[in-house]
Amino acid sequence: MEVYKYIEIIGVSENSWEEAVKSAIAEAAKTVRNIIEVEVVKLTGEVEGGEIKKYKALVKILFRVERD
Repeated sequence: MEVYKYIEIIGVSENSWEEAVKSAIAEAAKTVRNIIEVEVVKLTGEVEGGEIKKYKALVKILFRVERD
């Protein structure tokens, strides 16, 4: 039987929400193996002077848990 787990993380970018999602996946992949899916939960942004300065993406990352 396979076991899966979700983690939630926030990716940040100064350019786009797509880049924020990719950033979150890249950071997770540094310490988590077997990533198989990403779900974008929420997109937000920090606004200054009427412009978005930081794009943020809250994502759920699904991975398969390794077993001995």
